[in-house]
Amino acid sequence: MESGTEHRVPSDYADAIDRIEAAQETDVVERALAAARERLGMDAAYVTTIDPRVQTLHAIVGEPDIVNTYTGVVMPVEHTFCQRMLNGEIPNVVPDTRAEPAIRDLAATREFGGYIGVPVRLSDGRVHGTLCCVSREPKLDIGPEDLRFMQVLAGIVAARVEQAEGDMARLTARFRAG
Repeated sequence: MESGTEHRVPSDYADAIDRIEAAQETDVVERALAAARERLGMDAAYVTTIDPRVQTLHAIVGEPDIVNTYTGVVMPVEHTFCQRMLNGEIPNVVPDTRAEPAIRDLAATREFGGYIGVPVRLSDGRVHGTLCCVSREPKLDIGPEDLRFMQVLAGIVAARVEQAEGDMARLTARFRAG
């Protein structure tokens, strides 16, 4: 750690992480999203991939209307909170999106008043996408402990992404050899 101090995750967060790590492979991302949403008290949690042009929401849990509206949505990166977070234009934790100059004019700000997001960074340093939560109303009680929890969950999601990539590579090699 940069500061020389160890960051500890509170025990209720540690219990949630243990449950996620024990989950079947296919459930890992969904359980991570559910844990993030529940622990932070947000309306939705989601995982994206981002390329230079678009952000795609691949998995989302939350309020039914949010899930129905945003599942599988592809949007230009310039319309997203996540790209601005990755670029350092906004912090990872935005308790009140309407008060944040870099995003207050985005259409999403009219719908979501609180945001927390972290990169899903693979072991080689590439950013695969983001793990985020949103709340319809400002969420003034989110802070550093919540950010740390999200970072731990993003690490778990990244490990699952890499495992899936490895599985696909092995299947492809078998198919070509076969």
